[in-house]
Amino acid sequence: MGTRSVPLQSGLPQPQRPTLQLIKRGAAPAPTAALRAAFWIFGIALASAQAWITRYQLSADSVSYLDMSDAVLPGFTWHRLINGVWSPLYPLLLGIVRRTFQVSPSNEIVAGHLLNIGFFIFSFVCFEFFLVGAIRELETFARPSTKGQQSSSLPRWAYLSVGYALFLWGAIGGISLTRLRPDMLMSGFLYLAVGMLVRMHRVPASWPRFLTLGVILGFGYLAKAPMLPIGGLILIMTLFAVSDWRPALKMAAATLALMLLIGSFYFVPLSRQDGFFTLGQSSVFNYVVHVDRANPPWYLQNPGDAQGSFLHPPEKIFSAPPAYAFAVPSAGTHPLRFDPSYWLAGVHPQFVWKRQIRAFTNNAVYLTRLFRRLIGMEAAIFVLAIFSRGSKQMLSAVMNAWPVWSVGLAGCAMYTLVSIEPRYVAAFLVLLGFAMFPALTSVRQTSNRIVSAVVLAAVVILLYPALRNTYSEYANSRKPNADAEAASALAGFGLKPGDGVARISPWVSDFGAERILRVQIVAEVDHVHAGEFWSSSSATQAELLGVFTSRGAKAVIATSPALTANNESEWARLGSTQYWVWRPPSQ
Repeated sequence: MGTRSVPLQSGLPQPQRPTLQLIKRGAAPAPTAALRAAFWIFGIALASAQAWITRYQLSADSVSYLDMSDAVLPGFTWHRLINGVWSPLYPLLLGIVRRTFQVSPSNEIVAGHLLNIGFFIFSFVCFEFFLVGAIRELETFARPSTKGQQSSSLPRWAYLSVGYALFLWGAIGGISLTRLRPDMLMSGFLYLAVGMLVRMHRVPASWPRFLTLGVILGFGYLAKAPMLPIGGLILIMTLFAVSDWRPALKMAAATLALMLLIGSFYFVPLSRQDGFFTLGQSSVFNYVVHVDRANPPWYLQNPGDAQGSFLHPPEKIFSAPPAYAFAVPSAGTHPLRFDPSYWLAGVHPQFVWKRQIRAFTNNAVYLTRLFRRLIGMEAAIFVLAIFSRGSKQMLSAVMNAWPVWSVGLAGCAMYTLVSIEPRYVAAFLVLLGFAMFPALTSVRQTSNRIVSAVVLAAVVILLYPALRNTYSEYANSRKPNADAEAASALAGFGLKPGDGVARISPWVSDFGAERILRVQIVAEVDHVHAGEFWSSSSATQAELLGVFTSRGAKAVIATSPALTANNESEWARLGSTQYWVWRPPSQ
């Protein structure tokens, strides 16, 4: 496992803060300022390249966020932002951009990717706030030498280089800007919160810091629901971080109240909408699907080990291949994804040891594979760490970095219990990646060549995946705006906003054309069994297409169909795209 290198404090009592070259606004030495500028320019350039290369790419979640962002536009109400699974802050900001710049439907996907660059910069600023505080702690609590003078520690440029590279590894290689999702936005609030926690360590509790933390955690929860339990943990940790927890109790209580007050703009209307008190259904939905194994995962017919039964599951309208209908008025482009909690009604998670252990084991193995990418950096840092003056002091220093690495560990553990994707845990892995840094606060006099070589190796190891992923996206990118072209072709066939359509596709991220045209998907073949439709008999295909028509579909859209001489004449290609359309003979 392993990637520990968290900037925090070394770990000795702090009678008073010695005068050091702390990182202060505008006080950075010229080499440090140049290094900062270089990483910022490189990071923004890399993020911009990734966002632009993938400017036409979507995911199922992306379409849901676009649907929610309509709430900001004329003709919709703000209630469209309230959703049991998807948090409101990201679609709110997306909608504000769309309305402010009058973005057309064909360009809204591109606009979302450009907005992602702004979220990357926001996260970078927040990380900078965290990094400044963390390195300040490292330098402030550097262990004195036996002669009573401060021992030498790594130069600041070494901390900054590895720190910035670690951030870019997580932001570009882990979270990425390839889809319209709130993970980058949430990571910024996470770095801000941990940065505040670092600044509270071993100092008297103060109202400004606690109340600022409450605002950060409140908006973090609006960005993404998992920030609520993480925020609660951080709030508890503040009581152990400050020099005296007793006066901090009332401040922590006020911070909690402020966090919930800001969060109430989401959970109060959601509770009223659902008819019961809830802070969000994201964790419930993911637990039922990933741990209790409700199946099929998209179409939720069987609750698996979960309790209860689905009150209104998607209607199964065909058996071979399986197909489902889900015509729900005003439920976005794809009703299954617009608010997954609607389909969850009637079912509640059930803890089953066997299932939980299996899920934890599988997720832990996957997390280890993700974590393994940082082992190279860890090894490079360890080369310098061996120059430290004693293993006990190193261990003590790392343990005193607990306000950083414990948050990273808790975040990874939280997702390991349910489900893991790189974008979920990337920011938490970054925090874990700083766990080793405190061990380097006191090192023997080391050759500049050794320091430079090890730091350069760590930076290259970290930046390589981000560069590789961006190049891979470039090599596989789609140059034309296929979704907009397909939407225009569909309009040419007579489809208009509000019409119902059906889908046959092996993918779950290819309904951008439907979103652009503002039609609603009312039925589809189970994407896992899409290939069965094309291998079935002509009679079966005709029967299923007729069923789609009876369910209100005015057209059936297929992605990369396996057409044959028998059915090719019935389908029309949408421009030069991979999409094809079938229309009922009478239309």
